Amino acid sequence: MEAFTMGFEEGCRITAEAQADAVEAQGRLSEALELLAPAPSGMLSTMLSATVVRLVEQIVGEVEIDMDRLVQRCDTVAAFIEGNQDRSALHLHPDDADMLKDEAIGVPLVADQTMQRGCVRLETMDGWVEDGPDVRLSRLRALLDDMEGKA
Repeated sequence: MEAFTMGFEEGCRITAEAQADAVEAQGRLSEALELLAPAPSGMLSTMLSATVVRLVEQIVGEVEIDMDRLVQRCDTVAAFIEGNQDRSALHLHPDDADMLKDEAIGVPLVADQTMQRGCVRLETMDGWVEDGPDVRLSRLRALLDDMEGKA
């Protein structure tokens, strides 16, 4: 009978160890599955859009202002306004206004510290028209927010 008891106890011990190993393996598997689960909705797209905007802002901040492009922006913005309307003024960063002082834009230039380099804003009695890197970054943010479902 003693041999039977010893065999039974050994079987119980082996079964308990196997059960403990199975519980531990199940825990590891659960942890691994959590790592494979997709990120909560929007988290990845939020990180990606923030990264894209930051990179574009860094690139825009490092790019030298292109005189031809600045003149083109000024001409394009001024072309939106009909010839018979009152053209109040074209607002530019002071450094840009200095660069354009000899250009024939057809609109009075106003050096405006609130403007970023490369940006233009034509103000009239009826409103304003603007263009430049900050406007395009704003559009990029809006598009990324739309893709992310924030808008």
